[in-house]
This record gives sequence, structure tokens and C-alpha cells, in this order.
Amino acid sequence: MTRGYEFPVVYDADFGHTDPMAVLPKGIQAEMKTDKSGSVAFRLPERAVE
Repeated sequence: MTRGYEFPVVYDADFGHTDPMAVLPKGIQAEMKTDKSGSVAFRLPERAVE
């Protein structure tokens, strides 16, 4: 399903139409780090609004 894509695919995360509902702003930089244990760290290094 993800073969051939040049970007990460995130699933089973609390954003979008779930509860709790986290907001992912469109158009700003994001960082995602993973390790072999399956741990994921996600952060937004810039402000979504000024």
C-alpha cells in the first residue's frame, strides 16, 4: 500500500476525527523520528499561527 511513496505514512494516531482530537496544521514544517522499537516522536518546530 505504501510502496513507491517518498513520504512517511502515519496510522493509528490520535489526530483527525478521533477523541482526543489533536490538530495538525497545514503548511508548516514537522519532524518525525522513529526507532527500531517502534517508538515515534512527532513535533512541530514552527508556530502554526502568529
